[in-house]
Amino acid sequence: MPTNEAEIRPESLLKRIHEAYSALPGGERKVADAILNAPSEMAVWTASELAGHAGVSNATVSRIIQRLGYRNFEAARQDARKLREIGSPLFMNEKADLAQDDGPYGGLVRAETEIIEATLSRLDMAMLHEVAEAIAGARQIRTLGFRNSRFLADYFTAQIVQMRPNVAPLVLDGQTVAEGIAGLGEGDVVIVIGLRRRPARFSRLVQAIAARKARLVLLADSSLREAPAYATWVFDCVVDTSWSRDSYVGALALLRLLAIECGTALGEAGRQHLNTVETLREDLDELEILPGAL
Repeated sequence: MPTNEAEIRPESLLKRIHEAYSALPGGERKVADAILNAPSEMAVWTASELAGHAGVSNATVSRIIQRLGYRNFEAARQDARKLREIGSPLFMNEKADLAQDDGPYGGLVRAETEIIEATLSRLDMAMLHEVAEAIAGARQIRTLGFRNSRFLADYFTAQIVQMRPNVAPLVLDGQTVAEGIAGLGEGDVVIVIGLRRRPARFSRLVQAIAARKARLVLLADSSLREAPAYATWVFDCVVDTSWSRDSYVGALALLRLLAIECGTALGEAGRQHLNTVETLREDLDELEILPGAL
């Protein structure tokens, strides 16, 4: 169980699945995967339909539903309806040619637009505001991302460090992850980007961060298991497209929106910090001056 559970919202169907996932028998894990891979469908599936999608018996569905603490399947489905997400037609598309009637890159533009819309359509704006307030008031902010998630973590670091002090990557060059985690404590906020394909033992890292009593913001796609149970806040990002590479425009748009919200939450203090940064940049002659700029 996450150590910061007092700060998280009442357990939803998805959170219950993540908490139980590691102990599920094989058949029940297939049911869990079917739900996690298409959470919006759980609101409309019957028990038999879910069993069919998972390739298991109705009895297996009943066992996992009871294991998750529900009286019956209908109770779990009602819970899922509270979390119903708007699906993207992108996932039904066949692979298309890059060239389309609306230009040589029309198909790519539409695919990227659908990724942004699919990610932002499932965004809880109240939670976004709550996270921004937490970042504004935190003792220190740390960010973490591996592989293709690294540049997203770096982007968010670069945005927030201009608005408040004590913002840095969790793991500096030359450090081990353990050394970064050891510096965390109550009052800190850690933003973790965990898009597929993540390094092995990623969930253990998330659990270790939560154990330091830091509040944890997790951005992940629907393939992640277990780790969301330890996060204070979870943002679901769509990355899957009909193309041969994942897309990160949805996650980037979400982070940009969060950075804007953080600026609002920081208010005058954020503007003063940014003014100090800009003055120092000018004194140090750090940035280029574009021709014609005043």
